[in-house]
Amino acid sequence: MPATTIGLIHALPAHSRRGFDRKEAASYVGVSPTHFDKLVRQGIMPAPNLLLGRNVWDVRALDRVLDAMSGAGSVTAHTPVADNDDLDRELAEFEAKHGYA
Repeated sequence: MPATTIGLIHALPAHSRRGFDRKEAASYVGVSPTHFDKLVRQGIMPAPNLLLGRNVWDVRALDRVLDAMSGAGSVTAHTPVADNDDLDRELAEFEAKHGYA
């Protein structure tokens, strides 16, 4: 029996990728793609980055918008983290976002 191969756009699962296409970005923030387009046009959601002819939304940019809207950004300010250490800052943001702080 011949093997069937399927060309995947994304080799990694969504939680392991930093960039999302339009539908994934909309789903990630909890709205429809059409509503997401409106939020991008209004400047509420970030514009995509053009990468090899594709629009790609940075997950961290989406997180920053959602954190600012929910006030979660203020939670991470209570965690003592060196400003110049990105890994510690990202870990503190993850912990705050998921209730580990």
